Amino acid sequence: MTAKTRNLRPFALLLAIGFLAGCERSTHVKVEGGASPVFVISGSGKLASFVVYSPDFAEKAESPWDENLALWEIKPTGGHLNGTPVGQLERITYGVLPNGYRQVKPQVGSAPPLTEGLKYFYDVETTNAPGAAGFLEIRNSQAVPADGPHACFGRKDNKWTRVPCAK
Repeated sequence: MTAKTRNLRPFALLLAIGFLAGCERSTHVKVEGGASPVFVISGSGKLASFVVYSPDFAEKAESPWDENLALWEIKPTGGHLNGTPVGQLERITYGVLPNGYRQVKPQVGSAPPLTEGLKYFYDVETTNAPGAAGFLEIRNSQAVPADGPHACFGRKDNKWTRVPCAK
């Protein structure tokens, strides 16, 4: 092994570590809290939007992101690409607006309270990394993750249509 090769090995190792450290990490959400859920979020993306949908989303939605069924939706004040890194936000409490975000739904007033025993769908859209989505339920005054009724969509003639969900 030559001196030149020996000197390149540490450089190559540092380059590989730097490359891997810069990789995007998918968004993960942990649901906790009480009747006002707290979403503990992590990942490498920037929060582009956060939506909690009504319990009848699965049966009534006309698209994967049917805003007519959104109970609470927030977006960055600086635009879609200018959200805060989820690692800096760490937590989003339902109905509480984080700094740098505006409430889109409802347009006026507070987020409606969530009802015990109903399942709600949430969607976390991020830029620069995959987002996350899931269901939650309020049980015994505690927010808990839940399995929910899924709605599946496909595109036909440039319109969203319902399709059977894959098993």
